[in-house]
Amino acid sequence: MRALLHTEFAILLTRADVSQAEFARLTGVTARQVNNWVRGRAAVLQWAALMAVAFEELTPEALSILLEEATFSWREVLGVAPGTDNAGVRKAMARLALLYHPDTDGNADQMARITSAYEAARQATSREESRQR
Repeated sequence: MRALLHTEFAILLTRADVSQAEFARLTGVTARQVNNWVRGRAAVLQWAALMAVAFEELTPEALSILLEEATFSWREVLGVAPGTDNAGVRKAMARLALLYHPDTDGNADQMARITSAYEAARQATSREESRQR
């Protein structure tokens, strides 16, 4: 992929009707960094250029809706490979619980998704074990 000029990046933001501050807020970078990209003081990163193009095609609200509609298997949520045994699933659950549990400044919604994925994993692995017997 070719590198984007700072002038091209500025035009993409203008076409998408997204201000520098709004782009910074939506992408999690500082407004100063976005300003540096627009003024040519720093090279525009590839992911930032892709986000600017995405904002030109879809509104930030539409991208948020697409993210909400995305679905993931329990393996993807827990971050385990196919064929992982119960101990590996438990270890992955414990690791994620340390990060996302509400008691450790985590998010209750994220923890609920992790818990439901763990329950689905337990059911799936118990089915697999019963088939092997």
